[in-house]
Amino acid sequence: MARDTAPSGAAAPVDGDLVPLVPRPRQPAEVPPRARPATAAGGTGAAAVSGRTGRVAGLLVIALGAIYLAWRTATLGGTSAIGYLFYAAELVAYLAVGWTAVMMGRLRPGAARQAPPPVGTLDVFVTVCGEPAAMVERTLRFALAIDYPHQTYVLNDGRIAGRKDWREIDALASRLGVPCFTRVDGTPGKAGNLNHALARTRGDAVLALDADHLVVPDLGEQVVGYLRDPDVGFVCTAQRFDTGRLDVLNNADSIFYRSLQPAKERDNAAVSCGNGTLYRRSALESVGGFSEWNIVEDVQTSYELHAHGWSSVYHPVPISIGTAPATAAVYAKQRLRWAMDSTRLLLFDNPLAKPGLTRWQRAHYLHSTLSPLLASVQVVFALGPVLSIVFRSQLASTGSQRAYLLFGLPYFASTLFFIAAYAGTRAAPRTVSSVLFNSPIYLLALARVASGYRPRSSGTTEKAFQPKVSLLMLPQVLLAAVLVFSVVFYAFDTRADRPVEALAWAGILLVTLAGPLSSVSERRAAVERWQAPIRGAIILAVAFLSAWTFAH
Repeated sequence: MARDTAPSGAAAPVDGDLVPLVPRPRQPAEVPPRARPATAAGGTGAAAVSGRTGRVAGLLVIALGAIYLAWRTATLGGTSAIGYLFYAAELVAYLAVGWTAVMMGRLRPGAARQAPPPVGTLDVFVTVCGEPAAMVERTLRFALAIDYPHQTYVLNDGRIAGRKDWREIDALASRLGVPCFTRVDGTPGKAGNLNHALARTRGDAVLALDADHLVVPDLGEQVVGYLRDPDVGFVCTAQRFDTGRLDVLNNADSIFYRSLQPAKERDNAAVSCGNGTLYRRSALESVGGFSEWNIVEDVQTSYELHAHGWSSVYHPVPISIGTAPATAAVYAKQRLRWAMDSTRLLLFDNPLAKPGLTRWQRAHYLHSTLSPLLASVQVVFALGPVLSIVFRSQLASTGSQRAYLLFGLPYFASTLFFIAAYAGTRAAPRTVSSVLFNSPIYLLALARVASGYRPRSSGTTEKAFQPKVSLLMLPQVLLAAVLVFSVVFYAFDTRADRPVEALAWAGILLVTLAGPLSSVSERRAAVERWQAPIRGAIILAVAFLSAWTFAH
């Protein structure tokens, strides 16, 4: 099959709302390439993580957390089982942040690895499953305009998935002169779609591209050359999304792309995120193609490649930009799917028992798969205010409230400092918010996986019409309602010694949940306008009640 570049009329379009956000223009070949510094997720130009700052933050949070938890043992006397439950949750949270600090400590910032000149043939697989034809056309035009000899393919799974517009995608591919594979049978899901095309193509390398992602024209120069190293099985890249000005839902996931992936890279444990990953065909063939065992194909395929001795490369510069969940309903569905994927791997293909992995690879995969379960303890903390304010449950012994500030505040401040060091100052609040919002989802993922439930198809994130509400948001809505009730109850509570610390706790949690829970519109600008009034009202209410308490 002839390899080609963009056919006549297939140049990358210059209009459209995502086009100005395409990560970077092509660097002219006559200009000597410079080392590309590691950037924050999304290629926003944020400074690379300071290794010294990150390690200091990690040591601080481990040390101050140990001091705090040691002090907390003296406050458990006279508390009920609820007090011990909260202490157990604090131990789990400390384990999570401490383990993360150790794994982040593997990060060694510096100039990103530079790919040598590209070589070999390239297949670009654009996976489609019900996305609008206009969206797919724009993606295809950008893919066709890649300035490196390649063959673009449409992998149309609309027919097997029962999508009404699958014929439109076939017609679009025909009009653009792009070969199209439309499955009529086989394993449902993206992995089956990719394997169907893999068996019918022959390029030395395969790039997986989602139907909504606009790719840079100099992709070949940026990533294909990494495959000159015969040990490299795949190259994963940073992701960039159109997240709006505030990224209320933390779609950029800065701590992952800015710090966790580079830390994994040091230990040859970087994982594919699906879109924008370049695979060596022979590496895929050595493990039987893309993994169809788990919920999604990306992490499991990386896992199998690493276990079979293949090396990975993390390229910290985004090579494409795409859409991201705009509503909390779609975001929750996406995160549930990912959490179930991680939990299945943990329970049924545990990294500790996986042959072929190095010790650090086991540590990284175990950390990744355990993280959702460890983060789920945030649900316990969210129930603290109502227990303290309404039921007057003793979470710590009487008389320890003031000392709590002495030991607790430094630990909590060091935790925020640690997150800011690795995620970025602006992204730190969003990171905390997403963990709290996702904690009930992680518990649901565990319940579904433990019960043997597995969705028939891996599914895709909605990219056109995005539902505004979902039953998956019900636990978070209930948590917020309980917190609001706690604040209102506090205002009318006539009992003595009202716990003002619990009131502040409720206010902080409400401010943290406000962003995700207010994301009920696809219009990001409208959601962003709501943030200041909603959070301002919460802060003013809590501040007024606190001042009233101290005055009386």
